[in-house]
Amino acid sequence: MADKILSEHTLYLENRKNMKITGVTQVVAYDERKVVLKTDYGRVVISGKNIVAGEISTNSKTMQITGDIDLIQYQATKGKSEGGLAKLFR
Repeated sequence: MADKILSEHTLYLENRKNMKITGVTQVVAYDERKVVLKTDYGRVVISGKNIVAGEISTNSKTMQITGDIDLIQYQATKGKSEGGLAKLFR
């Protein structure tokens, strides 16, 4: 079985107000306080106040996000190897 080719993923943040993120494959959740995005490298959670997420460009998989950004957090993709303790507490 061939390895999956991963999309390029970059994140640019300017003054904690304007973000451009590439490699977005899906918007998982969205409201004015949080956006959860799916990339080939895992989920990305962006939270803050007055968050506004633009549409994903289908060609470049790029998205613009504006607002008062307080947190950017990556979450591991499911299916990756987990340690024994992580499995116990699921």
